[in-house]
Amino acid sequence: MSSDGSCLGVCYADNHLFYSVNDPEKENHLKHIGSIDFNFDVQNAIITGGNQGFAALKTSLETLKETFGCTSVKILSPATEECWSIVPRAVYEDSSEREAHLSLLMQGFERNEIETVWHPVSNVDYKLILLRNTGSMQGFNHLLGAFPNAEYVSEFEIGADWQTHSNANGSFLMIHCTKQYISASSYILGKLRGCTFIRYDNASDLPYLWALYAGKLSWMQGIHEEIYVFGHYSSVVTETLTPYWDDSGEVIVMKSLDAMGLDANEKTYGFRLESVFPAIMMSLNLDAKLEEPA
Repeated sequence: MSSDGSCLGVCYADNHLFYSVNDPEKENHLKHIGSIDFNFDVQNAIITGGNQGFAALKTSLETLKETFGCTSVKILSPATEECWSIVPRAVYEDSSEREAHLSLLMQGFERNEIETVWHPVSNVDYKLILLRNTGSMQGFNHLLGAFPNAEYVSEFEIGADWQTHSNANGSFLMIHCTKQYISASSYILGKLRGCTFIRYDNASDLPYLWALYAGKLSWMQGIHEEIYVFGHYSSVVTETLTPYWDDSGEVIVMKSLDAMGLDANEKTYGFRLESVFPAIMMSLNLDAKLEEPA
């Protein structure tokens, strides 16, 4: 994605749309961080194309584009609209094995309805495959149509942005907290180790669910130097799960610009900064900077 002009990062929770705009002329500085409240669920309106709600969202993003001179936009793709699976070399290098595995994961969808993206992981004998149903992403396409450059960002990719921004080279865990699920991604020595998301009905169920998933995914029980928590429901998730997280890991809620290693013209906000953290990381447009020629 081009780094010319400002990049708009967008995430959402309930009826809130959170956004951040970078300053391409000043490193680690944000032009603006904001929140727009609606009277409908933002994610549902995007996915369903919900009538007046969708139109209001589209108008709001186009206004932000013009106000801040944004030439690119990145929006968080909800984990619940994706499928993540780590597969061994024997599967991803053999076309018949690969297609058989995809057929199993697609659960009845046609192959041409599924977008596949492969990601490297810390164990070189494995890769992560990301699947998206293109039909469920049509709302995102229409929503971002006014921008010259638009990109979906998976929740586990926020960890890669954080790693690039903070130069974190140890082991850390990223926890994104929403009303209906949490997503977790583990990074070690500059590489993604594993990721998953856990649906829940009540926060009181999370300790049991965390233990259940950790029993099947060894990286969840690994040592993490830091555990970074963000999202609109960070408070309740942190209160519930901190006793069950690795004792050696420092739990850090991303609730201040200091914690993020950033600054902005505004110093106070009428919303919790941990809610907008994914938008902030996306707006830094770090992958575009990495692609620039030396």
